[in-house]
Amino acid sequence: MATPTPGTGTSTPFDLDPEEAAKSLKVSLADLSAKAAALYSRKQYEEAAEVYTQAAEMQAEMNGEMSPDNAEILFLYGRALFKVGQSKSDVLGGKAPEAKKQPKPKPAKPAKSTNGSAPAAAAEGAAGTAEKETEEAKPEQKKALFQFEGDENFVDSEEEEDDEEGEGEEEEEDDDLAVAFEILDLARVLFNKKLETAQAEDAAEQEGKGKEAAEGEGEGEGEGEGETSGDSANVKHIKERLADTHDLLAEISLENERYPNAITDSRASLKYKQELYPFESEIIAEAYFKLSLALEFASVTKPDDEEGATSAAGSANDQVDQALRDEAAAALESAINSTKGKLQNKEVELATLHNPDDNEATRRQIADVKDVLADMEQRLVDLRKPPVDINAALGMPPAGSSGAGGAAELAVSEEAKKNATDLTGLVRKKRKADAGETPPAPEAKKVVREAAGADAAS
Repeated sequence: MATPTPGTGTSTPFDLDPEEAAKSLKVSLADLSAKAAALYSRKQYEEAAEVYTQAAEMQAEMNGEMSPDNAEILFLYGRALFKVGQSKSDVLGGKAPEAKKQPKPKPAKPAKSTNGSAPAAAAEGAAGTAEKETEEAKPEQKKALFQFEGDENFVDSEEEEDDEEGEGEEEEEDDDLAVAFEILDLARVLFNKKLETAQAEDAAEQEGKGKEAAEGEGEGEGEGEGETSGDSANVKHIKERLADTHDLLAEISLENERYPNAITDSRASLKYKQELYPFESEIIAEAYFKLSLALEFASVTKPDDEEGATSAAGSANDQVDQALRDEAAAALESAINSTKGKLQNKEVELATLHNPDDNEATRRQIADVKDVLADMEQRLVDLRKPPVDINAALGMPPAGSSGAGGAAELAVSEEAKKNATDLTGLVRKKRKADAGETPPAPEAKKVVREAAGADAAS
């Protein structure tokens, strides 16, 4: 390197010793993290994901791709990507118009990294230890609000061309949730490693305190009692992150109709939250509610292919798993009991407050909680009723029936065709569906989004 001259100023490159270089990287990483957090707080999720990508790559260079210290940045990156994917779909699974009007560069996808420092390369390294198949998280193609059976065979050529032009963009939008799942699943693995290490350190520390207490037993019986109970602040933080990570993984699985995966992650999230919060906390109520949703949707789906994909709820051939439905009702009942505990606490709080402004705010909160409670109680009543037989509701014979039943079904179908009103001119046609494509369950996505909409960004 050439000898710097006085005229070159401070911009002249020079070698840093390892300690100074490490400090410089840490400062840059802190700046990127602060910038991304600010963007996320303003709900600029796409921009936040871009900055978190840079931070994740930088931290992988500093610590190595599979270092547990990378877990925090990976969680924040995956959470931002989840928000990006979610914001590009409406509650019924269609693309949000604003997402196409202002396309922005997609956050760097880990699997495409070539320098070995990106998070997705780390995700590949974790493939052996990850407990889930991340391929299951690939989102299904979204559907229009209205769609008629057989309509896919009559797509106008102009619309076909438009769809072909936008196909690449749609695939990128669909990919956000898949990449978010990979990143969050890697964060889960690394957080589990961190938790094991932190708990081992806490156990060693508690053992040392126990020996000290035993030695000083004669000086003061019972002195220091209860000091060793509970988790350390570090362990609590890791459990909070694991609870949130499993919660996001469950939401992605629900979004893509992977209900068994959603149940597994919802249970794990609930377990960590139970260790952190009292039963009457709204966080516990929400966790039980989401578990109930996953169980309910899983109870009316069945395996559709060898890869474990499930058919959408609501088809005429669905068979109800009553055991899962009963579990869903039990989880919802727990959510209701938790919410009642919160309501009781709020009413006690109202009785002890003397500030008029505080009283009014508490009254509004109580009214909101009562509304939520009424909705959940009605949902529980519906869950405990026998599931609706779709064939019976439509006045049709059971699926698969033959002979006279089959002829009657055909007659009903033909009569429906004759009396049907042609609304296809009012409906935006979708492009031809891929073979084996599974329709989404709009109600599942709508309820999950409504439940998640009240979450506060952590």
